[in-house]
Amino acid sequence: MPLPDPHPRAGPRARRLLAGLGLLLLAPLARADDGAALVGRLRAALDGGEAAARREAYVDVGRLGAHLSPAQARRAAVVLRQAYAFEADADLRRLVVRALARLKSTHAWIQVVLASQEERDPEVRAAARAEILGGGADFLAVLGRLLAEEQSESFRAELLLLLGDRRRRDAVPLLLEALGERSPMLRAAAAEALEAISGEALGYDAKAWRAWWEAAKAHAPAPDGGTVAPQGPVEEPPPHTPRGLHPRFLGLALTAKDIVFVVDVSGSVGPGGVERVRQRLADAVDLLASDVHVGALFFSETVTYWREGAFVPATPRNKEDLRRFVRGVAPGRRTDVLTPLNAGLALLDRRVREKAEAREPFLTPVALVIVSDGQDNMAALPPGVVAERLERLDPARTVVHALVLGDKDSRLLYEAARMGSGHYRRVGAP
Repeated sequence: MPLPDPHPRAGPRARRLLAGLGLLLLAPLARADDGAALVGRLRAALDGGEAAARREAYVDVGRLGAHLSPAQARRAAVVLRQAYAFEADADLRRLVVRALARLKSTHAWIQVVLASQEERDPEVRAAARAEILGGGADFLAVLGRLLAEEQSESFRAELLLLLGDRRRRDAVPLLLEALGERSPMLRAAAAEALEAISGEALGYDAKAWRAWWEAAKAHAPAPDGGTVAPQGPVEEPPPHTPRGLHPRFLGLALTAKDIVFVVDVSGSVGPGGVERVRQRLADAVDLLASDVHVGALFFSETVTYWREGAFVPATPRNKEDLRRFVRGVAPGRRTDVLTPLNAGLALLDRRVREKAEAREPFLTPVALVIVSDGQDNMAALPPGVVAERLERLDPARTVVHALVLGDKDSRLLYEAARMGSGHYRRVGAP
């Protein structure tokens, strides 16, 4: 039976890591009769094809897997990974995940981590997450290896966020190391995880986080020698609300929890200006916390929506998707500012209604950030339509910011920011 593809988004190193572990089957087994019999029953149950026998074998490994020798645990992990790929029944896959986590083996934990990210059934995925939240040093060893060898930024960022969900300080050294990465996405994920673990809000400042860690270690109680960290599934902790992750986009601090970007990609922005604005936007979004909801549209003579104008969480995958989308937006030749501004205000209004209907708190006003040189040479919408929308805005729930590119002010964008109770900034060349 072939081994499963370890992760559809993982790079070739992660695939080789998971597949190559099968070679460890050649290692000599320890002479523990009970352990050998348990692994043998597992193999026989998988080969026999009876669902009841497989269920019983998975339950047995879940109960006794922690007592297998390292070599037996490696062999059981290979068989269980095959079982995970084979089982169509979600409940049986859940038992496989539990059994893998009980093996206390780096070879088993890889599949549990991947299941927590990619499993199609929500209950199985939740079971994998629960095991990770209770994982010990063997789990951290696997995560450290994946973080060092994996090439996909979004996958690595998701692993860092898992450490924050786990709320355990033994992960701090890994997170401090990730804060030194060049990738804004990885730095944001590491900082968010450190916030969740520590309760502090030190932003992306690696120096401040290292100082906090040194002080925390100095004041930590001495170990009593008999306490062992819990191993096994634990309850999902309450969601963490990041407080210190406020990146700047062209000088504007992004403090809102809901943001729609309206970005000018017309040729009048200047030579190379479109590319620089797109890069600054992608970097700023990469630094947002994962609980921020983002929407975006791009305009010249036409309007192009990302995700059809929907607001989506700034998760690593969505950040990666926006960066890829932004690269594909072609610059235009002419500029129509009123139409995209009106479209952005419509998205703003829609997000306010969504939050109100869902009874979500307005921790911060829903923000619209329009970026343009303001040189409207293709007016396709009466100004009164936009003015009416701006007049209806509730300043307690919405805010409009305007960033003007170039060395000339824009009366239109100034009025949009004034009526929207937001900031107006002339930022010069992007």
